[in-house]
Amino acid sequence: MIARGQIDWSAEGSGAGLDDLSAVEVARLRDLLVTAGRDHIAELSDRAMLESLRLVAPDGGVTNAGVLLLADERVLRTVVPSYGYSYQFRPTLGSEATGRARGTKPLLAAIDAMAEAVATRREIHPLTISGGVQLQLTDYPQDAVRELIVNAFVHRSFETGGTVDIEHSPERLVITSPGGLVAGVTPDNILTHPSTPRNRLLTEAISTLQLAERTGQGIDRAYREMLRVGKEPPAIEDNGTFVRATLPGGIGNDAFVRFVGELPAKAGRDVNVLLTLSHLRGTSMVDALRLAAVIQRPPAEAQEVLSRMAEEFALLEPTRRTVRKPFPTYRLRAETVAAMPRAVAYRRRGVDGTDQKVIEHVREYGFVTNRTIQRLFDIQVYAARDMLGDLRARQILEKIGDARGGTGVRYGPGPAFPH
Repeated sequence: MIARGQIDWSAEGSGAGLDDLSAVEVARLRDLLVTAGRDHIAELSDRAMLESLRLVAPDGGVTNAGVLLLADERVLRTVVPSYGYSYQFRPTLGSEATGRARGTKPLLAAIDAMAEAVATRREIHPLTISGGVQLQLTDYPQDAVRELIVNAFVHRSFETGGTVDIEHSPERLVITSPGGLVAGVTPDNILTHPSTPRNRLLTEAISTLQLAERTGQGIDRAYREMLRVGKEPPAIEDNGTFVRATLPGGIGNDAFVRFVGELPAKAGRDVNVLLTLSHLRGTSMVDALRLAAVIQRPPAEAQEVLSRMAEEFALLEPTRRTVRKPFPTYRLRAETVAAMPRAVAYRRRGVDGTDQKVIEHVREYGFVTNRTIQRLFDIQVYAARDMLGDLRARQILEKIGDARGGTGVRYGPGPAFPH
């Protein structure tokens, strides 16, 4: 019944009183309320503040949620003996751990401690996009990591033994939480399933403090942030006794990041658009039936996403043979491929391919420049540079003349240029 959301363990009385709470944690709670714009709650007395958040039980004591958030470690170990967390860092996946931490700090402090442990060992790669804007790419985006850590603490089962465990290495970050997913939620629908929190009161308190997404389970934020840095989304595993979220390590594809950074905001922040673009990095075509499983939505809604990406954002185009079908097959437009050539694992060929357009231009004029590529495909300087680099790597083009650098460098036919 707890797993189905019919009983809220976090709202039950814990047997602890207000005197058992930590003054440090109550002050932390008050500060977080101010940061979240809940000044009217933060200005109340301690009891009134906790009552407003429903952390005081009907008997005048503290709820289980209140103990998790605000009690000191001694009280926590007594009231919630299954509570705890651990962290370990390995320089390589198979090496001995060189950093370890284990504890039972109250939940707000524990979330900060675990997020900081990951952040202090993150790998950073600066990236400049159009307009001179510089991004800081990280192997594990902070917002995605924090969202998954919050989920692991808040949605875990407190009737199940075990702790929230984080295993960190440059190759991957794994966050494990005791208890399976709640009834009805699976790894295949977790992105879109209506929120059914196991610990509703605790979830509501965390949402009020804005430590996680207010709607759903925040998984969409973790997906979005991973995709925006050119990486795969989290891999979610549920074996009935624990839930495991795995993030792949390393820096993401910078060509994809540049491309996303230049999209309109409502496209670049749309998780369905990002999932579709990421999927099309590895396969040349997709239709609504196949995309439905990727974005975890019905085929009709997947078709709406594809149509919008084709008509509103001009990122995709239906193939000529399927354009009149209810669910046409879509592919990236030539301009889209040209804008992120190093992000895709295949190349478009044929008279409408990007290569052919460049080849025809060189045949007519004898050379091509970065500025020409920008005009041909309506792309930015960095995307044009990447495209020229790809054509040179395949020896279709080679640099001609004495110019050493800059957008005016000319490129002519290379050894593999088709004559």
